[in-house]
Amino acid sequence: MIIPQDVAAAKLALGAQLAALRRAAGPNQHDFAKLVFTSRSSIANIERGRQVSTRDFWERCDQALHADGALLRGYDDLQALIQTQRAQVGELAEAKRVAKFRELQDRQVDDAPGVDVMAGIVQPLPTFTLSAEGASPEPGPETVVLRLQLDGREVIVPLSRRLLLQAGIGSFVEVFALGQQFGMLRDLAQQPSLTERLTITSPAHLEQILIHLREQWHALVKTDNLLGPRFALAGVLNQISVVEALRSVLRDEQRLEVVRLGAQYAESAAWLYEDAGNIAQARYWTSRAMEWAYEVDDQPMLAWTVFRRSQQAAAAPDAAQAIGLAQAARRNEEQLATPTRAAIRVQEAYGHALDSNEQASQRLLDEAHTWAASDTVGDAHEGHGSYCTPGHIEIQRATCWLTTGKSKKAIRLYEDALRTLPPVYQRNRAAALSRLAVAYLADGQLEQAASTAHAALPVARSSGARRILDAIKGVSAELVPHRPLQPVAALLDDLRSEDA
Repeated sequence: MIIPQDVAAAKLALGAQLAALRRAAGPNQHDFAKLVFTSRSSIANIERGRQVSTRDFWERCDQALHADGALLRGYDDLQALIQTQRAQVGELAEAKRVAKFRELQDRQVDDAPGVDVMAGIVQPLPTFTLSAEGASPEPGPETVVLRLQLDGREVIVPLSRRLLLQAGIGSFVEVFALGQQFGMLRDLAQQPSLTERLTITSPAHLEQILIHLREQWHALVKTDNLLGPRFALAGVLNQISVVEALRSVLRDEQRLEVVRLGAQYAESAAWLYEDAGNIAQARYWTSRAMEWAYEVDDQPMLAWTVFRRSQQAAAAPDAAQAIGLAQAARRNEEQLATPTRAAIRVQEAYGHALDSNEQASQRLLDEAHTWAASDTVGDAHEGHGSYCTPGHIEIQRATCWLTTGKSKKAIRLYEDALRTLPPVYQRNRAAALSRLAVAYLADGQLEQAASTAHAALPVARSSGARRILDAIKGVSAELVPHRPLQPVAALLDDLRSEDA
C-alpha cells in the first residue's frame, strides 16, 4: 500500500485496507473484534480513519487476516510519517531544546568519560523507541550509536559495542524508561567486562553464586506480582547477563546447572515482555528458554515453555493451536509439579472456550482444582504455576464464560473470586478487574463497567502491564457515547489526561 503524505489521508487509507481485507475474509466488525480482542466500535473507528491503535493490534489483525505483514508495514509507514511531521513541527524550538538539555547534561553526566548526549527536536511521544546503527560520530567497529525517543526528545548515545552487549540492551532501555538514564550512562562508561569480573575462584564460590541467582529469581517473581513488569524486567535481564557470562566460562556439569537457571530467567523475561505488550521479545525469550531447557534436558521447563506457547497462540487467537500445545505440555505430566498441572489445564480450558466447547472447558477447570496451588506469598516457591490458586482458577472460569458469551455467569464468578485473591497478586487483580469491566459492558451495566475499569487503571499504569491498559481502553471506547454518565465521564477524562 502506498501511504499518502498527509497523516489524516494515511489513516483513512490504512483503515480502508483493514476493512477491505476483513470483508474479503468474511467476518463482520462484531465478529472480527472478538478475534483481535477489541471492541466493535474500535474496529469501526479504525476502519474510518478516526483512530490508529497500537502495533500489537495491527499484528493481531495481520495474523487473523493472513495479510503476510501488509497491515504491519502500513502501520509502520504511517508511524514514520507521523514522526516526520512531528519533527517538522518542532524545528522552531530546536535551539531552546538543545540548550536546555545541554545544561542538564552538564550538571548530571560530568563524570561519564567518553559519553556524549545530544538532544533532538521530536515532539512529545507516548512511548520510547530504540534503534542501533553501526556508524558513530567517530566511526569505528567497536562503537554503536543508540537513538532513543523518550518523552518528546531524541537522545543520541555513542557507546562501546562490547559494553552494551555485556550490560544487556534490554536493561539499558528499561532503566532509561524509568528515568534513570544518567546513572546508567555513567555505569556503562565505567564498568569492566562482565566476563573479566566473573572469575570463579572455587566450587564453593560458584555454588554461592547459583544460590544467589535462585533466590533472586523468587524475589523478582514477587516483584512482578506486586508491582508488575516495569519494575521486574530490568532485574531479570541483569541476572540473565550474569548467566550468559557464566555460560561462556564454565563447562560440563557446572555449565549445565547455569543453563538450567538461564532457562528459568529467560521464561520470566518472556512473560514480562508479553505482559508489557512486546510480543516479539516475548516470543524470542520463550524460544531461548525452550532451547536452554532442551540443552539440559529439563523436562518440566520444556513443558512450561510449550504451555507459554499455548498462551501466545490463544492471544492470536488460534484455538486449535492453543488446545494442541496445552495438551502437548501435559503429555508427561507425572514429571510436573502439581501447580504446573493446574495451570496447563486452565490454559487448555481457555482454548476450548475460544473453540466454543463449554463442556470441555468447564470439565478441565474442575480438574484443575485437584492440583490448585496454595501460594499466598507470590514468589513461586511451589514451582511454575504457583499463582494457580483456587481463586485464580475461578477467575479463569469466569473468563471462559465471558469468552463463550455468558456475561452474567462471568460477573458472578469474577466478583466472588476477586475477594479470595491473595493481596500479593496485585497485577492479576487488575487484570481480573479489567475483564470484569468487559463483562459488565456486555451485560449493559455501563456505570459498573466504567467504575470497575477505572479501579484497574492505576495498577495498569504503574505496573507497565500494557495488556491490561489495552483492555481498559477497549472498554472506554465502547463507553464514549455514554459520557453523560458520571462514572463514564470520570474514566474518559482520566484516560484523556494520560494521552495529553
